Amino acid sequence: MNWSKLSKIFPTGWRVIRARIPAKRWRQISFAMLVALLLGPNAQARKNAGDWRVVENLEPGTHVIVKARHKYSCAVEGATEEALTCWVHLPRSFRTISIQIPRAEIREVRALPNQAKDALIGAGIGGAAGAIAGGTTSRTYPGVNAFFGGLAGAAGGAFVGAIVPIFQLVIQRGKTIYKR
Repeated sequence: MNWSKLSKIFPTGWRVIRARIPAKRWRQISFAMLVALLLGPNAQARKNAGDWRVVENLEPGTHVIVKARHKYSCAVEGATEEALTCWVHLPRSFRTISIQIPRAEIREVRALPNQAKDALIGAGIGGAAGAIAGGTTSRTYPGVNAFFGGLAGAAGGAFVGAIVPIFQLVIQRGKTIYKR
């Protein structure tokens, strides 16, 4: 973004911002904003991390990471006051088994983001952007170009939408919903 053009469009606001914040502070402010963006969503989840009722209210099929004696990556089947029941993939196999982990052994439960939901949102946004770009830039057959542009945009958007939760998982490792 060209800041000189912005200062010409919004001269009063730009002068107020520049007068209030010294040049040395810009780097500190941008770093603080980056930290808040990366750690902010996780702070809300940690606030009520000692409440087992949050685990009991999880939807069946929610992907979680459970830290007990061992670390399990599983899909929730259900939870009671005494235990968490979930489906775990067996190593080097396509089979899944249902295990029950006693609440006394569980140290931490983290909920993972839903990749399918994010992929659908990305496909919708990408499809709309592709259809608009294909339809408005075409001189001949704008309807056909809008259709194929929408398909290409939907495919790209679904890919990007499915990739985003992977970065959330690497950076935040899911939201902590229970910690003893």
